[in-house]
Amino acid sequence: MNTLLSLTAIILVSFGTSFKDSREATINALTNDVQAVYSESKVYTAFTSSIIRKKIEKTEGVHIMDVNEALQAAYDAGCKNVVIQPTHMMFGLEYNEMMKMAEPYSDKFESIVYGKPLLATPDDISAVLEATTKDIPLEKKEALVFMGHGTDYFSNFLYAAIDYQAKAEGYNNVFVGTVEAYPDVETVIKLVKDAGYKKVTLTPLMLVAGDHATNDMAGDEEDSWKTQFQKAGFKKVTPIIKGLGEYKGVRDLYISHINTALESLKASK
Repeated sequence: MNTLLSLTAIILVSFGTSFKDSREATINALTNDVQAVYSESKVYTAFTSSIIRKKIEKTEGVHIMDVNEALQAAYDAGCKNVVIQPTHMMFGLEYNEMMKMAEPYSDKFESIVYGKPLLATPDDISAVLEATTKDIPLEKKEALVFMGHGTDYFSNFLYAAIDYQAKAEGYNNVFVGTVEAYPDVETVIKLVKDAGYKKVTLTPLMLVAGDHATNDMAGDEEDSWKTQFQKAGFKKVTPIIKGLGEYKGVRDLYISHINTALESLKASK
């Protein structure tokens, strides 16, 4: 028996989604994987969005904890240490807010350590590119466009960096844009068109395939990415509504971040 693990809680923190099928295929799948790897630890799931948690409780009758509730549950279970692993893409507003939520509990545990977000380093980006592209079927001379969320926080530069790194690693057909920031869809359409592609597959660069993937990316509305690419003259536009959490390689990367956090916890003892 690993005494440290048995006294350590792992809390997986997500913004959340009310799309049940995607939640089960991504967040729940990750939770199950983490519990299987760290079977001696208590594993909890927490959502930071109160709107989503209330919606799920109203429509499904399921209560999902917030960060404070998960920390309280860990404390009540007798855990001495906590690893808080975010499922967020980057260090940003959501990551900072998560840390603020946990701060009141810092005196209740011997240690609280935080795992890195999914895309914290160039190696992380490489791992995600490999895990996703190998499972996405593309025709010859077809572009693959990842749609990220985007943020007004300074870390938004990461999306352009992913695009740059993808091409540096030989994924010349990979492009990255965002729904709510830069690079926007107009910029991505121009870059894909200038590169000579006439066919494109769209897929989310997000943990879950929720509202943004279903409507903003793959919807039939005038302003959806699918519609805008079609209007721009692309012969074939194929949306793949599949969150990053559905790829085993991506879930494994989250687990590696948890392992790094656990190593830092061991080093502090």
